[in-house]
Amino acid sequence: MATRPSKFMFPSIFKRLSSQQNPQVKHFISLRESKHYRLENRSVLVQGMKQIRELRDEGLKIRSMVVTAEDNPYGPDAIKAPANTILQYPESFPAEKRYLTNVDLTRRILSTASRPSRHEVFAEIDIPNHDLPPPPISLNHVDLEQNPIDRMLVVNHINDPGNLGTLVRTGMGLGWNYGVMTSHTCDLYNDKTTRASRAMNLRWKYEVVPMSQLTRFLRIHGMTPIVADMLPPSKANWKHMWSPVFGDYPDFIHRLLYEKSTELRKRHWLGSGVWLWNFGDKKKQLPSRPALILSSEHQGVKGLDDELRISLPMTDTVESLNVAGVGGILMNEMNRLLAASALTA
Repeated sequence: MATRPSKFMFPSIFKRLSSQQNPQVKHFISLRESKHYRLENRSVLVQGMKQIRELRDEGLKIRSMVVTAEDNPYGPDAIKAPANTILQYPESFPAEKRYLTNVDLTRRILSTASRPSRHEVFAEIDIPNHDLPPPPISLNHVDLEQNPIDRMLVVNHINDPGNLGTLVRTGMGLGWNYGVMTSHTCDLYNDKTTRASRAMNLRWKYEVVPMSQLTRFLRIHGMTPIVADMLPPSKANWKHMWSPVFGDYPDFIHRLLYEKSTELRKRHWLGSGVWLWNFGDKKKQLPSRPALILSSEHQGVKGLDDELRISLPMTDTVESLNVAGVGGILMNEMNRLLAASALTA
């Protein structure tokens, strides 16, 4: 008769948490639920082996490492990845404290929206210094070239943590590693933001700046504000738009008239890329040091009426696009145009 495997013996350095009333569990829950508590403790919860490993490799401090496992598993085969990796090689993730929880308690700590697995791992990790590098000594060409910031992402009045996290993750992926948050934007370390950004929010360098001081702050850093906006509401004003690829809008339209198919004209328009407008008396050109300002589609940007605008062509059947989607498109487009400008200069 086959014998039942013996109970698995957890490494003694892991302490079992079994109750929501445990002070450490209350601490974890407060980190997820309270912005004030997170900032006071200067730490956040990060879920997932890959994200924790990347932050470890960046040198961020792990305060607590938590492994989800059954209370009384029989044999090592009852514990699957990634939990078994941490249990087998705990020294690979240096932490001040190490804990065990079952999946029910993990769900209570991380929330059901996080959808933790029965073998989930999560960690409490320090919030690192996020300050931007100092501005250039002067705005001459040499000092600007030596400054590490050559493009900046500005998020204003973005109240959806999922959108904020997606923008940060996309920005980091596209090289927009520095940014500004206005004081009306949601908490960067919200658990939903952390999940959406895949914990990139802990690696993003930024400063919080009141909207009233934004343009001055950007000018000091040698950046040109560019506000993401809808196309001018009156088509009569489209004649003032300019494309880095096609030039002035009237010239582009004139070329389109040679295309007899109305459907192809629409496709060419939608594929024409970004359009800039609201130049005023400024020269029509793509700024070499852009600060892309993105706002909630419901709030828009207030107080920047004189700043340069950037827009995407859209069909008449769609009123607006999601800010995270637009942000990704604009950052990628500007990367492409800046690279083309630099290589042909």
